[in-house]
Amino acid sequence: MPFERLGKVRESLTINTELYMKHIIRYLEARGYYVKASSDVEGTFADTILTRKGDTRDYWLEVKATTVSLGDSDFLEQLAKYLAAYLSRTKENRFKMIIACYLTINSAFFKTVFDQFDPEAIRALIAKMLVLSDEVTRKTIEQASFEDIKSFFEDTDVKQVDLPFLLQAEEKLKPTPPARPALSEVDYASKITEQFGDVLPLKSEDKIFLNIFALEVPSKINIARTTYHSSDDIFVEKPDVSFPAFDLDNGRICCFNELIKENPLYDFVVPESVESIDLKTFVTNHETQNTVIKILNRWIKAKCRKMGLIFDNRTKAYYYSKTDKEDGLVSAKWKAPAKESTRELTRPMKKREKINFWVHRSAIISAKTFWGEYFIQIKPRFLFSPDGNTLYESDKADKLDRNFRKSKFSHNLNQFYDVLFWYRHVFPETQNLGNENIGTCLGFSPKETIRILDQVSLVGECKPNTEADEDAEALERIEVDTSDLETLDAYAGE
Repeated sequence: MPFERLGKVRESLTINTELYMKHIIRYLEARGYYVKASSDVEGTFADTILTRKGDTRDYWLEVKATTVSLGDSDFLEQLAKYLAAYLSRTKENRFKMIIACYLTINSAFFKTVFDQFDPEAIRALIAKMLVLSDEVTRKTIEQASFEDIKSFFEDTDVKQVDLPFLLQAEEKLKPTPPARPALSEVDYASKITEQFGDVLPLKSEDKIFLNIFALEVPSKINIARTTYHSSDDIFVEKPDVSFPAFDLDNGRICCFNELIKENPLYDFVVPESVESIDLKTFVTNHETQNTVIKILNRWIKAKCRKMGLIFDNRTKAYYYSKTDKEDGLVSAKWKAPAKESTRELTRPMKKREKINFWVHRSAIISAKTFWGEYFIQIKPRFLFSPDGNTLYESDKADKLDRNFRKSKFSHNLNQFYDVLFWYRHVFPETQNLGNENIGTCLGFSPKETIRILDQVSLVGECKPNTEADEDAEALERIEVDTSDLETLDAYAGE
């Protein structure tokens, strides 16, 4: 799409951004666009999302009431995020981009990139953008083809717009802006069946990050008959041995490690019965699938125990108890999406300098199967104890949990960070997006290893939420006094 100059070129102008954007939108509305969503109402990344009658694709508007340069690091970092959002969508659902600014520096370079689509200039610009981008944005751009990247610039319309031109244009341009119900997002959805029966709910495509992480398992599973009746019998006989993750069921031992003499399990099997078979051949029903899940969960448990995490049988969650230090605090550093951060995991909650109870950040970490593939699922939660060690039973813990999760602890972004924290903490090799192997056992080297990969995401539709907010009075009726308590470290910004 073209690089356009609307009005005269001026040296500089100080103008309120909101006022400038208002006039830009009026101009576009007069040209047949209408507003679908905006950052101040729906919290969109773009300043405004517009659409046009007969056009199946949205237009994302970015307004700059100032000078813009392709050498400005802040602008390039923002442009890279728009590019990553564009590339993350299917070709049919990719948006078109409108960048409206008061003045461009080096207009010739803008024309080379956004009008002539010069490959060499685009590649040079992308190289600068990658240096300034965060890891997720950089990965998305690097994995895309040059043709897809080029299409972003072809779908972007840069408008250098003079304010006096806009003011004059508003008096002359016809038709008038198309009408749209002046309702909030919630009202818009709830009024549809009342007076706007022909209006469809607002929908927008978005990328949803799930709390599951792809798991690559060995292609072979090793099985052998055994005379032992349960895994407990093996652990009792050799309590000091670190066994590879295995399952003992129906008189046979199953594991991913070769059942050779170097394997500690070899002493417990009938040697002539050892066989190695293809995993897909082995998994024929729910029972054999459950065997694989048991092996993976024991592998997770062994890894957590090595880190000092305690497994709670009631909630099936892993947590830390207080330390022997004077304050008893437990914390861990981790690399959050934006920066390196420290997260408190176990801390006393005080009231008037007296410890009321201890709170423990914890997580349910387990192997699951979805769509015929294996994943690790992480469900963060809070546990509570009176002394930093012995957890409260369900009734008391549930009441504390309901109070503790009010406001910021229940926000989606906070839970997203909690999931990422446990993913990085328990599987530190994923700092490089899961490219390194994790051994399937402690003290024994297998030929094939289990690998935990990157976080799973999917593309879905976002619709207005018409559900009422939580009843504040109902929350106040919970019979646990948490007033004047110290809080854990904030999630926001991590």
